[in-house]
Amino acid sequence: MVNPQKINGLTYAIIGACMEVHREIGPGFPEEYYQKALELELPEKNISFIPQRPIPMMYKGTQIGLNYLDFDIEETVILEIKSVNKLTDIHLFQVLKYIAVSRRLIALLVNFGNAKLMHKRILPTKKIQEYWKQYPENPNKPL
Repeated sequence: MVNPQKINGLTYAIIGACMEVHREIGPGFPEEYYQKALELELPEKNISFIPQRPIPMMYKGTQIGLNYLDFDIEETVILEIKSVNKLTDIHLFQVLKYIAVSRRLIALLVNFGNAKLMHKRILPTKKIQEYWKQYPENPNKPL
């Protein structure tokens, strides 16, 4: 079981790293610039991560593709970054699916696309928690 205080401290540090990148680069550039900058900034904050972590997409037991988490941070937090005018429900649904299949307890959805950095903390829904119980061995069953 992960300590909630550790998660809060980690998410606070991640948001701080994102703020630093946003302050240095500014808004509205392609997402890959922020990805590369965070790959440099997160170690400065002593945050370990796996960038572009693949998550298999399965169909009836066969892998049909891969999804990629922008950052899997300390195997606890998903960091999904965007550079768009406005976050939409599609972005939220994408992150919820990533939470479901990766079984992470929290995700941060961060948008670098505006003058002010925007971020959302996303937790597993009750439906996702029930899904984890129903499919403990197969994270790719339909939600």
